[in-house]
Amino acid sequence: MPSWQRRVASNVNGHDGTVRVTGPFAPLIGALIGTLGGALYWVAVQIWPSSVAVILSMAATALLTTEIRSALPATRIDILSRALGLLIKYNALMALSAAKLPFAVPPNVPLALIMICGYAASFALPVAVMAARPEKSVPKVSAGSLGLALLIGFAPAALLGIPGLIGVAVAIIAGLGIIAFLKFKRADASRDALDMTQLLTEACFYLGALATWRYV
Repeated sequence: MPSWQRRVASNVNGHDGTVRVTGPFAPLIGALIGTLGGALYWVAVQIWPSSVAVILSMAATALLTTEIRSALPATRIDILSRALGLLIKYNALMALSAAKLPFAVPPNVPLALIMICGYAASFALPVAVMAARPEKSVPKVSAGSLGLALLIGFAPAALLGIPGLIGVAVAIIAGLGIIAFLKFKRADASRDALDMTQLLTEACFYLGALATWRYV
């Protein structure tokens, strides 16, 4: 899961507290993880087939976006949903490995750029979920921080042209669906909800871009 929480000194009332580190910096963290994953893919594909390179890249980014918890084991539904999300992500990335960008780049670089855009967008949308369904124990996300986070998270997708913008639109729809589900359940944006938001919106970004790429 993205590292949404850390212990920091709070200036409010002069006491320490556990706050969520999201705001406008969350998509920058996502873009950095996407950059590392894309770089690993580019190196691995020079040696192994694309399928192996994608798996190695996904494994590396999973280590960066997953925290080792001491909480109760995940439920069967949780495990199955995550496995399905990863399976969709793998197949979408494999198909996108043959995508061509609107501008000239070296071979095998397009998928790396697509991953950067996917991670940036998927790290911005959990901020929106937090803003819509805040937990009572954490500070609310301000409108300015939310707007800046979405701007930073969505801007890289413009480099991909129409497929990138469609990918962002599909990811936004997925994020709105999660917000609606949490409202229906009267639930807050828990750590598991933010984790699932990141994985689901990233996969939806790739699917939206993939569905459009064949027509451009």
